[in-house]
Amino acid sequence: MIKKITQISCTIAIALFLVSCKNTKQKIQEYVNTFNNSSALFHNDIISSASAKAFLNENKVEIRIDTNLEQNESSKSIYNQMFPALIGGMLKSDAASMELIREGVTFEMFFLANNSTILAELKVDEKELNKILSKSNTPAVDRKDLSSSGMNPEMQQMLAIMNQNMPIVNEDGTKITKIEISDKNELVYKIEVPKKYSELLKGEGAKVLMKESILRSSDLKTILGSIQRYNISTIKYLYQDAKGNLVNDIILTEKDLK
Repeated sequence: MIKKITQISCTIAIALFLVSCKNTKQKIQEYVNTFNNSSALFHNDIISSASAKAFLNENKVEIRIDTNLEQNESSKSIYNQMFPALIGGMLKSDAASMELIREGVTFEMFFLANNSTILAELKVDEKELNKILSKSNTPAVDRKDLSSSGMNPEMQQMLAIMNQNMPIVNEDGTKITKIEISDKNELVYKIEVPKKYSELLKGEGAKVLMKESILRSSDLKTILGSIQRYNISTIKYLYQDAKGNLVNDIILTEKDLK
């Protein structure tokens, strides 16, 4: 998902560069045509299709991203917090997109589950853009550090955007406080658990039950398949209390899904 959102960002940048000398309605139509002609670039294990539609009389662009993710209240809560941060960061970093919004164009983006219901949506007009710009800047990616660490630049940038908008709060009160890549090339989720759960989640018995619960998620295999493109085959969940003390940890590899 992270990689494909990055590709969407690149396509937007290319589309808007090509139409920079046109009026607003021409720019919108040209952008939509370029987006749709490039939609095959977005397809992967998570994204099944992507399309854009122009509403010229309303000065609006609608983007629809169809995914293979399952709809449920827990995932909807998480994606509603995560996707606006990712797309907001993308628009914020693209001068051409901001120019169109300044000209009165509204971007409406919809991320849909495998049953075509809405997982997350984001509407960005000039007022919303100003809110995005008022937030702290996304940390810059040091290319020298990336070359020495071997970390993919797009992955690094998307993690920076996501972490800037943490925490992501789950329905059960747990909070995803940080997502990072470890020195062992693991995708690591740091999760703060409420005090009332910290004792219950300790020990090997709790670890087995927690792992089984995670593995029941229909989206897990899809997500793991996507991050393997970055040579990441391990997901690690670190459960911590409010003081940062380790409560328990869960490690999942591709073997767990076979």
